[in-house]
Parts: sequence; C-alpha cells; structure tokens
Amino acid sequence: MQRGARYRLVVPLKRSKHPPEFTARGVAVGMLLAMTPTIGIQMFMIAGTWLLLTRVFKWDFSLLAGLGWTWTSNVFTMIPLYYLFYITGQVMLGHWDDISGFDQFSQLVSNISNNPDLTFWQKTGTWIVNLFRGWGIPMFIGSIPWAILSSWAGYRIAYNYVVRHREKRAMRMREKNRTRARKESRSVV
Repeated sequence: MQRGARYRLVVPLKRSKHPPEFTARGVAVGMLLAMTPTIGIQMFMIAGTWLLLTRVFKWDFSLLAGLGWTWTSNVFTMIPLYYLFYITGQVMLGHWDDISGFDQFSQLVSNISNNPDLTFWQKTGTWIVNLFRGWGIPMFIGSIPWAILSSWAGYRIAYNYVVRHREKRAMRMREKNRTRARKESRSVV
C-alpha cells in the first residue's frame, strides 16, 4: 500500500517536466476535491474540473497529480473524514446540542453500504436521501474549511517539494559533471 501511494502521489511530482506551479496546482485541485464528501465520483469530478478550467478559463494544472491526490480520501478513510466534516458542519451551523457520536454516524454509513439486499442503485439512492435528509448538509458545509485548508497546504507542500527536488537533482548533476570533467582532465594529462 505504501509503495502504491508513493508511486501514485510522489513519483508524478518528481517526474513532471512542467513548472512547479503547474504540478502544485494539480495537487491543490486534487486535495480540494478529495476533502469533499464525494468519494466514488472524485475521479470524474477532477476530469470535469480539468476540462472546464483548461478549455473555458485557460487555467491549466497537472491532471495526473490531481487524479492521484484525490485518492488521499478513499473507502478506508471515508468514515473518519465524513465524521470530521459532519462535526465541523454541526459546529459551523451552531447545532451544539445535535452533535452525534461517532458510533451512531459510522453505523448509519455501514447500514447503507453493507446491506446485501440493496442493489447498487438502491444503495446510491438511499445514500443520497440520507446524505441530504439527516447529515448531508452539515457534512457538505463542514467539508468546506477542510477542503480549502487541504488545497492550500497541498499547493504549498507540493510546490516546495518539487522545487527542492529539482534543486537537489541539479546539484547532483553539477557534481556528476565536475567529477566527469576531473576524470577526463586526468586522462588527457
């Protein structure tokens, strides 16, 4: 799992031939969409966002980095993230007396996703109804500050990482060229 995460998240940052801003924007957009309660459709959302921003607004970003970084939220992190979004939304809405516990929240999510009697579309429909009826509005509202913060942090971290990586690579190349030049000057003499 660690190898897969590194391959999908870090390697595209290292191998990008574009300016650091281009790659960092991809990470920022990916993290923005990753920190929303839309697990399962984030890949489509990032592709649609990329098409819209590049074609209509002429604002480009790394689609590969964006796609990779949406995977920071996944089926393994979904329940804790959704709970965090929910609690944040409840606080933002001022529902201090209506903050549910984690057990109740995770039970509601698992009842929908683990019900073998429901088809995929029935689960999806039940999910959407419950999403908006009970806890969806606070969850969507609560995801906004996390999405903004994660997007900003993702941009800053990715930008600094790409710049440092390129500086180190350039330094290694200069040292390698110096070593090669010394060897060649010794062989000439």
